[in-house]
Amino acid sequence: MANPPASASTLTAALRSPDAYKPPPRSVDFVETHISWIFLADRRVYKVKKPVDLGFLDFTTLERRKFFCEEEVRLNRRLAPWVYRGVVPITRSAGGWIEVGGGRGEVIEWAVEMERLPADRMLARMLDRGEIDNGHVRELAGLLAGFHAAAATGAGVDEHGSAPAIANNVRENFDQLRPFLGDFLPADLVGYLERRAETSLAGHAELFRRRVRNGRIREGHGDLHAGNICFAPAGLAIYDCIEFNRRFRCGDVASDLAFLAMDLDLRGFPAFASYLVREYARKSGDPQVERLISFYKAYRAVVRAKVATFTAKDITNSRREGLRVEALRYLQLAASYDLPPAMILTCGLPGSGKSYLARQIAAPLRASILHSDVQRKTQAGITPKRHAPAGYEQGLYTPEAKRSTYRALLGRAVEQLEAGHSVIVDASFARREYRRPFLDAATRLGRPCVVLHVRASEEEIRRRMELRSRDKRAVSDADFEIYRREKEAFEPPVETPGKCIVEVDSPSEPPEDPGVRIVETLIRALSAEKVAL
Repeated sequence: MANPPASASTLTAALRSPDAYKPPPRSVDFVETHISWIFLADRRVYKVKKPVDLGFLDFTTLERRKFFCEEEVRLNRRLAPWVYRGVVPITRSAGGWIEVGGGRGEVIEWAVEMERLPADRMLARMLDRGEIDNGHVRELAGLLAGFHAAAATGAGVDEHGSAPAIANNVRENFDQLRPFLGDFLPADLVGYLERRAETSLAGHAELFRRRVRNGRIREGHGDLHAGNICFAPAGLAIYDCIEFNRRFRCGDVASDLAFLAMDLDLRGFPAFASYLVREYARKSGDPQVERLISFYKAYRAVVRAKVATFTAKDITNSRREGLRVEALRYLQLAASYDLPPAMILTCGLPGSGKSYLARQIAAPLRASILHSDVQRKTQAGITPKRHAPAGYEQGLYTPEAKRSTYRALLGRAVEQLEAGHSVIVDASFARREYRRPFLDAATRLGRPCVVLHVRASEEEIRRRMELRSRDKRAVSDADFEIYRREKEAFEPPVETPGKCIVEVDSPSEPPEDPGVRIVETLIRALSAEKVAL
């Protein structure tokens, strides 16, 4: 009779020991996900599937876990052939010794064996370090175009890209989010996304049918994001595709591509996202992919918001708030694909947190940022990061210098809006005369304008000023004395219509909440415009 299976704690403890491997590595790092245990040795990675049934996957028997290990290797060798070495047994001897690969005794588990990829060559990290250029994006687009061209299609695949299947996937997302509205997620924002999704489903129905006829439904990757892409010395590798549920990896190639484009948007690289889509369309001979990319990017963003929400469902610690913030960022991003370009003005005293908020909301709104401190110093021929508080007495902050800075910012903001891009103007906007031209320009261009009025207590501002004085990367020259001087002359934006202003008390609320309120303000502006028409 076979021995009982090893408990999770016994198995993971054994596999965290170098002695479980031949030859023993110097060390073994351990990572746990909701469906896997991952053991990272010096040059190899071993991935073990948890014995769980989550509805959309079932790993509850040893036979099923072996099957899905084999599926993982088979499917991932399409885009990372040299990474996936195979499936290896985990055995336990009569004396209870647990060993990976080739050991004697009873097979108690199976693992996917992989080459360990260099962490510093992952796309996500290279983006953060500024090491990605258009050449990398072209290479990625070419690999994906070739992958999709060779991927399975036809019976068993095509039905996942049909109009009814797409509608079912979209509606399933919103049905599953409904219990979390009001408490965890903003009902108005989710409701808007659901209405827009229904409009898109109706508008694209014929195109969906044409995509099936044209062979654009493929067995793709299903989880294509920057964390699963490595520009390794041995070659570009895309790994960790979805093996456990065919529905999640089969669909329109536009949906697969949109996942990565959406991820690039959220990370603050919308230009790379657009270039990726254009290059893919050119290399694949599929110009229609560009017509569907916004629809599928919004769909993918809502999926990621749902995943974050579900993960937070049973958590009561501080990580729950982090997951709520993550979900909000994805929902903001989803809305940005349908909203018109907008102008957002920060307004507030030095140290109130305007620049921090601008940075936090820019990516999910896909907006560029124009900084008054950078513009002012650039005009004066000063390096932006050169700290120059004496500039307040040397002409950088005279009334005429300020007007000149705001005129330049206005010109650049108008250029962004005319090019179809949202823009955040990060400045104090301490007087009506500075705000009015921007509001008028947005009205003239038919674009919404939102004033983000940021406030903070004097104690909080003093604390921030002290921290900033020690930060060599800080661009702002304002210190606490300058704050006091500016406070005396500050004109609150009371002339701004209430429907166009978002009030923020910093740091009492996370930046994603003002971001949501900005999106909701833009939604109301768009609805009012449609009613007027």
